[in-house]
Amino acid sequence: MKAPRLRVGLERMYLDAEVETFDAIVVGGGPAGSNCARGLVKAGLRVAVLDAARFPRVKLCAGWVSPPVWEAIGLAPEEYPRGLWPWRRMRIRLGGRDFAFENQGWFIRRFEFDDFLLARSGAEVRAHRVQRIERDGSHWVVDGALKARFLVGAGGTNCPVARLLFPPKAHKPVGTQEREYEPGAPRDGIPQIVLHDDLGGYSWDIPKSGWRNVGSGTVDAREVHAAWSWASAQFGVADLEQVKGHSYHLFRGEHLRSSWRDGAALCGDALGLAHPLTGEGILPAVTSGALCAQAIAQGRDYRALLDTHPLFQDYKIVASLTALAARTAPGKKAAPRALGPLIARIFALGFSARPLPLRRLWQRRAHG
Repeated sequence: MKAPRLRVGLERMYLDAEVETFDAIVVGGGPAGSNCARGLVKAGLRVAVLDAARFPRVKLCAGWVSPPVWEAIGLAPEEYPRGLWPWRRMRIRLGGRDFAFENQGWFIRRFEFDDFLLARSGAEVRAHRVQRIERDGSHWVVDGALKARFLVGAGGTNCPVARLLFPPKAHKPVGTQEREYEPGAPRDGIPQIVLHDDLGGYSWDIPKSGWRNVGSGTVDAREVHAAWSWASAQFGVADLEQVKGHSYHLFRGEHLRSSWRDGAALCGDALGLAHPLTGEGILPAVTSGALCAQAIAQGRDYRALLDTHPLFQDYKIVASLTALAARTAPGKKAAPRALGPLIARIFALGFSARPLPLRRLWQRRAHG
């Protein structure tokens, strides 16, 4: 009776020897995963970042970078060594009316930005597509080959950590279609946004010198193709077959409840943190990544850090206002003309990430 038990024990020792052990495994090498990994490495943890793609990779994105992004990644704009295009003014069209706003921000190319952040993280990067996640005592085991006490899902909307360990989102993701290309002559200028009349999405034209990003996003992903066809004609873009699409979840307060489970966490698009009106995702990605690293390294409550952060408090307000607008003007009705300036202003604030002046008033109302 002792021989089988001995053989099982030896097999277990052999398997344990084959499993590489880390303090934390981050699934997804985008801005959320890279910034989380960097924070963990700085805290002295051994960290592996797993991603199915090899970097640099093509990642289509309008590339809005607001001032708080630099603080979240611990870098000054002038220290960023890749392409960077500042903007200080933007145009927004709604219901045939044009609005112009003074703001501050930058544009980047995700092809360069993601590669830079991942290399800067200091983590051990592995090209690996995650298939299976299991629990072994106090550790998470990934595909029987790597294990760690902490596991971070930062792999976007279809992140395997979110899919395998956390409940699905209650609402469907929004859809986008976009194209980034070299237009020929260098083209610097003012970013242009066209809000769809029913506020069911918007289209954009982003100039980046020798590059141009044009696209559309819709709350109902089934409508994105029609929106793109309209936008491509509006902005004069051809070659529709070269367009690529992706989906992501807009921020909802309920998403924060599924941010942590037994040492496993979600951040960025895996948690569903994109701005509830603009859909901008870089700032909430790097912010949640930094907070996740802080929670793990310092033993703090990750959900509480997210819930009380000023950025996500503003997102709660915008999400509530957006839901209210949807209830008062359902269907395909156009937004009331009188609300056009206010809607455009809130939209512009979303891209610059300036604090909402409504926050204190809203908080007093919520506690009243």
